[in-house]
Amino acid sequence: MELYVLRHGKAEALSSSGGSDADRRLTRQGRDEVQQIASWMLRNRCRFDLIATSPLKRAEETAELVAEICNLSGRIVLWDELVPGMDFYCLMARIASCDDLSSLLIIGHEPSLSEYIGRIISRDGSAEIQLKKGGLARIRQFSPDPVSGSLAWLLIPSHMRGRQD
Repeated sequence: MELYVLRHGKAEALSSSGGSDADRRLTRQGRDEVQQIASWMLRNRCRFDLIATSPLKRAEETAELVAEICNLSGRIVLWDELVPGMDFYCLMARIASCDDLSSLLIIGHEPSLSEYIGRIISRDGSAEIQLKKGGLARIRQFSPDPVSGSLAWLLIPSHMRGRQD
């Protein structure tokens, strides 16, 4: 399986007047950036059989923008296993249940996504990476059991806009 991992775009700050973390939406800049990232994915022929996203609003909005631009309407599912602090083995079990997929895009949060990419590509958790907001990773030959895969690339948003930071 090809596994793509996308961190949600830039989101609103947590309001001091109330509101929950789960309700934080993408900022205008975050929406624009995700649209650019999704356009890059489409141009570079990134294909997904399914988009699995955290149910938190900012991740769900990210998934909706990607689905719209990549013509994947109806292929979004909400997975509680992708909320902040998700359990690695629960996520691997959920992915394993999708054995009919050849490619999967998951959208979630930090610090979990970076930690889990590191665990997948090093098997012992020794690989340390950082997935920026709007960052995208591609893991080739991903297997949830036993957990393994090869990191094909790890991009920050400016790479997908054609600029280097």
